[in-house]
Amino acid sequence: MKENAENLIADFKEYAWKLPNLYERLFEFIDNEEAAFIFCRLFLMNFEKGATIFNDSLSYVDKASFSKLIVKSLDILKQQRNENAEAVIEYASLQFPELLHPYLETIFELKPNQSAFYAEYPWRNLPVAHIQPFIAKIKDPMTPRSDQQKLYRCLIETRDLQTLNFAYQFARENNIFESEDSEAYLLEGLESVGFTVSNGQIENYCPNPFYHFKFPENYFHHEHLIYLNKTQHPTWRLKPIDKAYAFGGLIQDDEHNPFIHLITFDEIPNDLSIKSLKSLTLGMHIRELNEYSEIFYQHNQLGKPTKMDNTTVVENYPDLAIKNTQICLSETPSRWAYQSWGSSNGRENLFRLGGEPTWIQGAQVLICPICNKKMNFLMQLDSDLPAMGNGEVYFGSGGICYVFWCDQSQVSGYLVQCT
Repeated sequence: MKENAENLIADFKEYAWKLPNLYERLFEFIDNEEAAFIFCRLFLMNFEKGATIFNDSLSYVDKASFSKLIVKSLDILKQQRNENAEAVIEYASLQFPELLHPYLETIFELKPNQSAFYAEYPWRNLPVAHIQPFIAKIKDPMTPRSDQQKLYRCLIETRDLQTLNFAYQFARENNIFESEDSEAYLLEGLESVGFTVSNGQIENYCPNPFYHFKFPENYFHHEHLIYLNKTQHPTWRLKPIDKAYAFGGLIQDDEHNPFIHLITFDEIPNDLSIKSLKSLTLGMHIRELNEYSEIFYQHNQLGKPTKMDNTTVVENYPDLAIKNTQICLSETPSRWAYQSWGSSNGRENLFRLGGEPTWIQGAQVLICPICNKKMNFLMQLDSDLPAMGNGEVYFGSGGICYVFWCDQSQVSGYLVQCT
């Protein structure tokens, strides 16, 4: 396996993307942790320009080896800019943010990925004991305004409630973003890390434990290119919990606006923030959702949904129902607790129950139309689901459907984001 990794690097140096069967050769050895590390280390040392094959390979490097890649990347970045070294920092901040915590002072000075939305991800889940130096830095009157702005974004990534309250109040009182819409910007920042402001208090809108959906083998179409198949990435291969749930199909057929069935929880999974019902059926009118971006449903005591407001005939999105099947849940390892739609690059399983949303266009927490309170995030569905008959189901132009829940009003809300 080691030789396969070394040979692929040598051939890639000579032929680059013209190399035949590039991903087929990668997948021959990438599940071997030693070979995956060797490939990534050699790629990092031999190429400066970023490449998706390198980014994809980082998902197969074990934690101890990832730590070695981080040290090497920071050494490189101290000397020069390097896209692959920056990618190591990016993917570590998603998969192993704790490995970056000893180097945050260096990362703050080097500013890898400076213009990217994930530049401050390395501060994710920073322990309280290590937050204070960054609080002192943002409070220092000698700190430039641009650094204060970055420090605010760093501090909210910690997701520590006390730190969030401090950063939010400090940014407001000192107007560090100096813009008319700074309040909206601050709120979006909080919501991007799983919190929102409700009744003047910062609260977590993502209280649910995280699971991945596990689909049956051969459920998805397999005409995709090999590097986009829905079997290779580790998030597609998580071990399922035995309990199965009905997924897909129809609640009510209507050629102009079918009422699509998503999933029925005949028993509410443990620890979900659904306490008012014993069972729950989720479904929506996908054509209306794609047309209007958000819709809401009231649920009865049996958990059955009825659309709030009248349904509307939509001609622009003739989407079909999702192919019906039975799915299971898989407990999500901490490595995959945080996922990014952009960084996943179409490879990862983004069908998730609970956890934080993988926003595409920025945080957008729904408000319950009955109680007027922010709703809790419940789950998300990626596009590319097989449709009943032929074809695939898309949310918007190929985005994600986010599902929210208000337990007080027994209302589900649906939101679509896409590029």
